[in-house]
Amino acid sequence: MKSKILLLEDDYNLSETVSEYFIDEGFDVVCVYDGEEALSKIYEEHFDILLLDVNVPKKSGFEVLKEARATNKTTPAIFITSLNSMSSLEE
Repeated sequence: MKSKILLLEDDYNLSETVSEYFIDEGFDVVCVYDGEEALSKIYEEHFDILLLDVNVPKKSGFEVLKEARATNKTTPAIFITSLNSMSSLEE
């Protein structure tokens, strides 16, 4: 059974590039483009890992993970971002 990744990335080109890489490596990838869509998928499906962009529409990647954790979702998560300073990551 393939491992399943949720990829939250609002840049369509980057999302396509990242998802193609993981698909080529044998993973199943579900791409979403805003935080609300990510939460819906997290509640509907099982994922082995969450790749969450920090700065996306509707809810940030941080908010998505916080809400998922509040409902006892313990899926490992990795944050990805193009932000380049620690102050821009503080919430």
